[in-house]
Amino acid sequence: MTSRFLVVVLAAVAAACAGGTASPTSDPFEAISATDPLELPPAGDAPEGRGGPDGGVIFGPASAPIRDGVAYRFSLGHCGLFSPVDVDGSFWDALDGLTRGGDRLDLDNDGEMINATGGIIVVIGDELRFRTEGGSLVRFSRHPGEKEFSPCL
Repeated sequence: MTSRFLVVVLAAVAAACAGGTASPTSDPFEAISATDPLELPPAGDAPEGRGGPDGGVIFGPASAPIRDGVAYRFSLGHCGLFSPVDVDGSFWDALDGLTRGGDRLDLDNDGEMINATGGIIVVIGDELRFRTEGGSLVRFSRHPGEKEFSPCL
């Protein structure tokens, strides 16, 4: 998938949620960033983890449901994308991303992606978008059920 195509797809989804018409140059968060993002609702009790087959720990999600198309404040954990992303009652798997300048984002090595990073999220069905404070944009897919996490260094 090309970066230009991803920008167009993200803009179209955000515009549909905002009730507008997308253009290839529009910011996918333009319609929602005009308002203050909400705080995520408190999570339930975190289930106890158990050992996984790859040497990590398997956890179930503990987050509360949120509303589709609504912006919420969010921060990646200490290990960035290697930390659990638990939102809307599900874990999420990072698919791809773009830098503020529109270049492909290296999800495994970019400083924002491997460290605690704040920003805003929006869930639209089974996809989640995360825009960092630095302007990078990451697209996630909903992970079914439990997920194994390895310790980060």
